[in-house]
Amino acid sequence: MPYIVLLIYLAIALALQLLAGDFPVAFFSFPLNIIALLLWLGVMIWLWKTRRKSLFVSFMLSKGATVCAVSLFLIFCLVIGLTGIRSIVGTWIFVAFMLYFQTVLLFVIMRGWRAQTATGAHLGEIRWRFLLNHAGILIAVSSAFWGAPDSDTVRLQAFRDMPVREAIRMDGTGAWLPYEIELKDFKVETYENGVPAMYEADMLIDGEPVTLKVNHPYSKGFGKNIYLTGYDAYAGEDSEYCVIQVVTDPWKYAAVAGIVLMLAGAMLLFAAGPKKRYGEDD
Repeated sequence: MPYIVLLIYLAIALALQLLAGDFPVAFFSFPLNIIALLLWLGVMIWLWKTRRKSLFVSFMLSKGATVCAVSLFLIFCLVIGLTGIRSIVGTWIFVAFMLYFQTVLLFVIMRGWRAQTATGAHLGEIRWRFLLNHAGILIAVSSAFWGAPDSDTVRLQAFRDMPVREAIRMDGTGAWLPYEIELKDFKVETYENGVPAMYEADMLIDGEPVTLKVNHPYSKGFGKNIYLTGYDAYAGEDSEYCVIQVVTDPWKYAAVAGIVLMLAGAMLLFAAGPKKRYGEDD
């Protein structure tokens, strides 16, 4: 029965995709995504504390639910990685699956973050390796999922002595920056064969003098970086414009924290080796 409910759940998401188009990701930008995240966490914790024996919680903690979640996750990763079709992450069925994946992982953490005891009368010791690895995965995945509405990438051409605000998103739609960007000077160094070795641009960003170099972004506030990505290669140092990319991703710090937790858990697992099982006299 639970597997039938899971199939119906994913079928509803597929039907919504066919009828309504892609999931309205931008609608759930801050603060709605924070409210939705807290609501989801609150409901899951309430279910764990008061409805632990319910069919829903039992299914989420079953091996079948874990196998389905991991298998579908790998399938989505392979499809995106092999085809390069990243638009799939904005579909209803992907959003529905990611919510299911996080729910399974959260219940697994709540069940296993402490070692089981023989009598069950008291809590066992904290399973640090388990907790760090699983919590790291959950934080990294959740930050990408819940933070997607707040993430944005736009590009623009910054011309010499001409302040611009208009940019273009990766999907081709237009965007307006809340500040002006202006190119003042441009320098490029090339190898003997003419291939550029380094280039930099002296800019005015929101009236502030800034020097942008390749792979050396300028931070314009929390989670917002400005990159120099290109220029008129035929004109060289006489280029009248350069290509600027503005990346907004305030949730990236949470993703980094998740990755750090996973690395810490992996180090503990490597250093301590396999954990011995508890006996009846624990």
